[in-house]
Amino acid sequence: MCKPIANETIPESEDNSKTISSDGDTAGARRTLATGTLVSGISIFFLICGLSLTFPQMQSRRDELGCDALCYGSMTSVRGALGLVGTALIGRLSDRNDSLLAKSLGSVGKGGNNSGRRGCLLLGIIASLLGLIIALDDSLIGLWLSMIPGAFLQHNFDVFKSLLSEYHNDVDNVKDKLENDAEECEESLPIPSRSSSVGKLGMTVGISFMIGPMFAAGANPSFQSATYIAIFCILVSGASIFIIPLPLASSKPLCNEKPDTCETQQSNEFTLSKMIKLQTPKTRAAMTLLVIRLNMALAFHIFNTIWPASLKARFQFGPSDHARFMSFIGITYALSQGFVAKRMINALGTNGKVHCICCTMLGIGRYIAFHTDHLVVVYAAFLFIINALGILNTVITADTGTIASKNEIGKLFGILQASESAAGMVGPVLGGTISHYLGKDAPLLAVVGIYTFLFFFMSWGYDGLVLYITPSRFLSIHRRMQLVLQGIHCQLGTLSPMHILVEPRIIFCHHFVCHH
Repeated sequence: MCKPIANETIPESEDNSKTISSDGDTAGARRTLATGTLVSGISIFFLICGLSLTFPQMQSRRDELGCDALCYGSMTSVRGALGLVGTALIGRLSDRNDSLLAKSLGSVGKGGNNSGRRGCLLLGIIASLLGLIIALDDSLIGLWLSMIPGAFLQHNFDVFKSLLSEYHNDVDNVKDKLENDAEECEESLPIPSRSSSVGKLGMTVGISFMIGPMFAAGANPSFQSATYIAIFCILVSGASIFIIPLPLASSKPLCNEKPDTCETQQSNEFTLSKMIKLQTPKTRAAMTLLVIRLNMALAFHIFNTIWPASLKARFQFGPSDHARFMSFIGITYALSQGFVAKRMINALGTNGKVHCICCTMLGIGRYIAFHTDHLVVVYAAFLFIINALGILNTVITADTGTIASKNEIGKLFGILQASESAAGMVGPVLGGTISHYLGKDAPLLAVVGIYTFLFFFMSWGYDGLVLYITPSRFLSIHRRMQLVLQGIHCQLGTLSPMHILVEPRIIFCHHFVCHH
């Protein structure tokens, strides 16, 4: 426990007022986090349920309208290209509260303040509704056009992740202020809390992805009926966005100047060119996450070029089999995000060890699932695969939220999601080319090779490049150094004041906190 400096006194009334104010801020930030997480879950649940209702009918609808393999392949490529541009655009727009979108759509709802995130969420709802309405047209052109609005503008899941990160930043900022006022030295560990919020959101996505196809397979509605139900669900999702609370920081000017000119001074650290140049510790951390996300998406899309055909050849998979398999994936992902990820992170921490275990499970699991002749083994292998993906996504999303400031969270999430869209464009072509020239097993070996690379890459650099530059760890280390330099005697376990002063990594962290 920390002991106060000798002969230092604090006026009782002033101390009490600070404590009351800090406690109120903490309670308000936590209430906003809890309410925002709940409303975000409700909105994404109805959105994914609505969109997934039409999934079982899409293949038959493409066949009815004469969309052959070339047509479907070109649609997939165009969707990937639109997603590549759209995710980066929406990510940047969601960070700006002074844009036309924030002042129009973003100003409608609880609080009445301009919000780029709320504007982007409502824009995604409008795009989804427009796509479903266009899809009601029984023509190949209508099928093509219906894909465009959602692929380009509907990225609500990424915006929700940015919003949750901003809620947590508010909580962390209030906690740091409270610790500084009270001169405490206990280390703040926000990562499990972030992982819990991200896990709840991911669990909601998994459940909704399971319920939508299951309902469609059981009720077997026509495409038009499924579309009308989907429109109703998306309207409910949009209505919930109007009551979502804004982060505390979004209700205040971004600096001490006039509100009209305040947001023009936003930082511009997370651009692709700066990330490639690796100019700062934060851009190096962001680039590390980009390499991981890009390779994971590339492995998925390469594997997906041979996986459906393999299921059909070995087990004669039909539409009902695919529906059951998708439902199993949905419920497994939901359980992974809601329970498994949190417990594994609490047990092992967020260090590179977790990532290495997950990469091992992914590589071995996909290899076994592709080669086994027993369907039970396939389901068992995917039980480990989906849990590994859920844990990795939870940890990476939580760490992403701690790297960027509130003005650039959306931009960073957009860049990372854009890398996955790029992998969606390149992966199928690369997988097909490898399979054509090197044999049907070659894409699987390429996937295992990618996971092997990620295993060594994350075991080598994740802890040093990502974990030790997150703001919470900087503030904790900086606070410890302040306490030592002030002569406060703190219980720091095996870490003595001399170790703190001579440890190079901590000296670097202290330098970064002081000068950045």
